[in-house]
Amino acid sequence: MTRPSQRKRGQGQKSKPKQARSRPNENSDPKLGKSSAVPLITSNVNDSLVIQKLSTTAAGALAVDSLVLNPQQSPGLRLALINVYLKATTQRQLSKATKSQLKNAKSALSQWTPVLKSLERVSTDGRDGLRMLLEGPPLDDNKGERELNEFASACWQIRMDATPPFMALQSAINTEENKQTNVGERPKRLRTLVEALADWWQSTGGTLALTVDANRRDDGPAVVHGRHGPFLTLAVALFCEVDVFEESEVVSAVTNVHEKRLAPTS
Repeated sequence: MTRPSQRKRGQGQKSKPKQARSRPNENSDPKLGKSSAVPLITSNVNDSLVIQKLSTTAAGALAVDSLVLNPQQSPGLRLALINVYLKATTQRQLSKATKSQLKNAKSALSQWTPVLKSLERVSTDGRDGLRMLLEGPPLDDNKGERELNEFASACWQIRMDATPPFMALQSAINTEENKQTNVGERPKRLRTLVEALADWWQSTGGTLALTVDANRRDDGPAVVHGRHGPFLTLAVALFCEVDVFEESEVVSAVTNVHEKRLAPTS
């Protein structure tokens, strides 16, 4: 008896196509593609990312951890910095609308008014809307010339549905205009963060004072080579190492906040 020839290993089997593995782009941002995994703690994704880092990163792994002498104080510092971010984002949320925002909202409101009036004319029998609601169909309409048809009823319902948003927009505009703060540019994220950090720092007894390294010149302004100080060191460690700002931006913002708080209030 002849034995059937044995197939060699792999013979007659279809090989699975190899899937090419995507190579990471060396120039790409490592955070790209991971934003969906970040819990949206605040309305700003970057704020939420920093809060997540402060909450979950191992002790001693962040630049701000090296600023405390006792490692046991690191959790307290991180909690304070989380509150700084929450305070700053709340401040931006509550800031007064800009001139451009109010202008566009008022433009929408001005276009809404004639829309409502036109819809009312479609579905009216000569009386205003309030009278129609209170009195109902006219009793003297024997020929049915003023009764509402299906189209008029639809326009009437659309007008009724469009009135609450119109009133809500009017109320929102009034609320913004009654705020006491000045209308200006929308507060920048870094500036609000530095302001909130300065509030906390000063509440602990810290000072915002900066030491300026500069060369004085008789024929012109001094040449500044750099600034340093405990508050600036903390700001750079937080906003540059944990957040995404450049050191030059942070130094400028800290300097502006310090000078603003030194200026006498009139």
